[in-house]
Amino acid sequence: MKKNLILTACVLGVLHSTGFAASGSDNEAYKVPTQKETRTDKRALKKESVKNEPLPIVLNCDKANYDQHTGDFVANGNVRIVQGDEVIITTVAKGNMKTGDIYFEEGGTLEEPNNKTDAEWAHYNFNSKAGELKSIKGKSGPDFYEAPHAILEDGKMIVDQGGSTSRCPAVDHTKCVSIEAKTITVYPGEKIEARNVKVFVKGKHIYSRDRWINTFGDGEDKIMPRIGYESGEDKGFYVKLEVEKSLFNDNKTNVFADLVHYSKAGYKPTYGIVHDTRNFELSLKSEWDYDTNDIWLKKESEWGFRYKSKRISSKLPLSYSGYLTHGLWSYENQPYNSWHTETAIFLTHDRINLFNSKKTALDLTIGRKWVRESYKGASGDDENNSTSNIYHATLTQFVSPKLTAWTGYYREDLKNSLYDYGSYGLPDMARELRTGISYTFDDRNSVSVINRYDAGNSKSYETSYRYIHRFCCWAVEVEYLTKNHNSSNEWNIKYNLLNW
Repeated sequence: MKKNLILTACVLGVLHSTGFAASGSDNEAYKVPTQKETRTDKRALKKESVKNEPLPIVLNCDKANYDQHTGDFVANGNVRIVQGDEVIITTVAKGNMKTGDIYFEEGGTLEEPNNKTDAEWAHYNFNSKAGELKSIKGKSGPDFYEAPHAILEDGKMIVDQGGSTSRCPAVDHTKCVSIEAKTITVYPGEKIEARNVKVFVKGKHIYSRDRWINTFGDGEDKIMPRIGYESGEDKGFYVKLEVEKSLFNDNKTNVFADLVHYSKAGYKPTYGIVHDTRNFELSLKSEWDYDTNDIWLKKESEWGFRYKSKRISSKLPLSYSGYLTHGLWSYENQPYNSWHTETAIFLTHDRINLFNSKKTALDLTIGRKWVRESYKGASGDDENNSTSNIYHATLTQFVSPKLTAWTGYYREDLKNSLYDYGSYGLPDMARELRTGISYTFDDRNSVSVINRYDAGNSKSYETSYRYIHRFCCWAVEVEYLTKNHNSSNEWNIKYNLLNW
């Protein structure tokens, strides 16, 4: 008969990480909806409640012995320990309820939404929140890792006898890129910090460095090379190198550069600095953008402030956000320039799951945007300034893990007479109906078709047909775009190196 023990203890600190996008368009109009919500503040409220009220631990097994006087217990057969989203699976667990110690002498597996770790031996104390792991191997998000030994203390995991990590999924051949380090410290949900690092490519030692920091999300030290082809009167073949470097130990302030050279347009770099915190982001950058009229737009010394989505109240399913940017804009083929100031605020409803199912989701956002230009034009008035309301609604059907279909309505009447392109993208049309379908054949192949319909003029604006094939550590994206609004077609081909 199954035995069930209910314990009360603190949450076990384990390894978390973020996902990694293999490839995709830079245009928000062609992003495929995901089933995972991005309401970070909602999760923060949930975590805060966990801190104030420890989660119970449920232990299930085939047989259990417990001594009420000493507190000793032994659980045998199909042992499964559950606390929140974390699950520990083993064959035998021994410990003491009073001291908080628990031992997994025959090893076990730790599972959570983004992480799975196997250990040949483990010990953990729920009172001190300290523990020890031997011979660990696992996968966290995109990262594979293994080490002979690790300790748990102060809410972090420390690999203290050397270890390795890689994002290359190869099993039958040598990892494309891998990292070995003498010590690795994992700060759950924040970052990984490695010391005495060696970087290997196809098993060959390429270079070493004293320290390597990888954050779970944006802001990690990285070098990402890309090559490809994009249609356009002034684009063509390109070679691109994305470089990002953290300035301080807190990994909140990063400098970046997107160094790209086009066969037609030449060198069109983007570079800047970003300070990212939990509630807001500050940035200063200079960049080149290619607008919808096939004209290069240069943005110089543009600083920005972005306030991240924050819950209005724990009792209301509403979040607010906004941004402010200010920079010197100029078209490459025009003699004038203007200090472009753009401000926007948004109110977003939590995702609404219809029919009591997460397979059908409705996302709603409203907002207001203001654009101001220093350049007055020949008339000398404020004709280049504008204000607009924003309405976004997207209905998504997650038919299966492989098939996703969606339709959306997007309205934004803002039209800047000086520039057709905004810092966060001005609309190509005032009222847009967008429909799409995406199918993932396997972990290597996916296709999508997205149509953008101009509701104001009652005609199709453009349609994107995209195929992505992922190899071991690189991917090829092929897109065919039919641009009905100007009776033209274009091909875009991108070769992206992954797992770097």
